[in-house]
Amino acid sequence: MLTLRVIVQAIKDNKAALVGICSLMTTTMPQIDNTIAAIRAAGLKTKVMVGGAVVSQDYADQAGADIYAKDGIAAVNHANDFFETLK
Repeated sequence: MLTLRVIVQAIKDNKAALVGICSLMTTTMPQIDNTIAAIRAAGLKTKVMVGGAVVSQDYADQAGADIYAKDGIAAVNHANDFFETLK
């Protein structure tokens, strides 16, 4: 089982600037909230992008995500735009 502690540690270990979280079922959506909360509680400046079949812009905003992607193509485009700003 992938725990929040493992996710946060992986972000730290890899110095991840961006993390993507996807949910395809409403039953898994609360884990988006929990994961974002754990990232923020750890004081990480990592940007969080969320998306998936059941995720909306409103939900992304409520969960505290930095970026919402309506589909995989949008996620790639948002990630490319984000990483371009780091250059």
